[in-house]
Amino acid sequence: MNHIKWGARDKKKWVFGAYKRFRDNPKYLYYWTIENHQEIRSIWIARNREDAHFLQKSGYEAYYWLSFKGMYHVMTAGVMICDHTIMDVNLFLAGGIFYVNLWHGSGIKRVRWQAKDLFVRQFHLKNEAEMRTSFRFKIICYPDLFRTPDLCLAPSKIQASEFYAPMMDIPIEKCIVGISPRNRLLIEGKEATWEFIRQHEPQQSLEFINKFNAYNKVYIYMPTWRNDQSDFISRAGILWEELDRVLKERNELFILKLHPFTKMDIGTFSMFNNICLYPSFSDIYTILPFTDCLITDYSSIYSEFLIMDKEIILFVFDYDDYVNNSYDLADYDKYYVGTRAYDFGQLLKIIRSGEKCKVPAEQRKRLMEFYWDNNRNHIDLVEEIKKRIKI
Repeated sequence: MNHIKWGARDKKKWVFGAYKRFRDNPKYLYYWTIENHQEIRSIWIARNREDAHFLQKSGYEAYYWLSFKGMYHVMTAGVMICDHTIMDVNLFLAGGIFYVNLWHGSGIKRVRWQAKDLFVRQFHLKNEAEMRTSFRFKIICYPDLFRTPDLCLAPSKIQASEFYAPMMDIPIEKCIVGISPRNRLLIEGKEATWEFIRQHEPQQSLEFINKFNAYNKVYIYMPTWRNDQSDFISRAGILWEELDRVLKERNELFILKLHPFTKMDIGTFSMFNNICLYPSFSDIYTILPFTDCLITDYSSIYSEFLIMDKEIILFVFDYDDYVNNSYDLADYDKYYVGTRAYDFGQLLKIIRSGEKCKVPAEQRKRLMEFYWDNNRNHIDLVEEIKKRIKI
């Protein structure tokens, strides 16, 4: 499928966008570019009017993606920066643009072009060759697969070669290794995060984080999405009332942050004293430095929490089913190390005991090399993009 190619594009005008909301790596690179590279005109292309209004009110240039100005700037910009697919901004106006994908997680799931066998089965195709030539498949999956990035940010050399280049279906030369923009706050710590919140986040975020001071410990539970789209939280067997009682006894807070696609009835959570839902107005990466322990399962947030060297509990109540059936994973037991709970009873016992659940130093060092090259790659991504497009 060929895109419409527009006239001359301005290499110093860059458009940014993220999946549905103002968030993730493009958000942080957008702010970084504005503050450190005034030679670049940075424009956020918002998928909803609320984000466009928020940024405009804060003095930044942003437009709704279907507005005249939003479409015009996509048609004339030289660079497009996304975190999921080119549809984060606008697939159909992107002919001739330099497309940068920052992706949104460093983990062990083999997705996109690494999940070829899954697509072949799902769409009743004969093989990969038919998948690549099937008109029907291209129409359905074109935004995700067939418009490959001109440059992809990878967090480590191993991740670039084993995951990012093959999943994007690009040569390794189109991968650049560097720190994910959204993880700079995790590296720099609370003080830098607090300043970022003061400058860029709504007042409610400050008020929410200030509440943490009243507790001895703050947990954040961030499970990943399940492919079958079921209410897997119910299968976890969590007795919320009992959990709330134990947390109250220990003066601890439990924040529940669900994947956007997760189905769950959240109407009863207002009745709990020490359990709360992650507020929609807050950026999760501004909250993480102020939490003490991550509870997760197979989510790539595991690798990011490792950066801060804090406690991690792996709540893997459906371990066999997920590892064997959900994705083609690299060795989960090798790359997800830490205290494990295989049912709610074990999880509650860990919380009640006050057990310290940090990943042992030697194992963490190995994992940090695998996921992040131990944070050695402090590149200026904007300068790297400028080199590629020959500004």
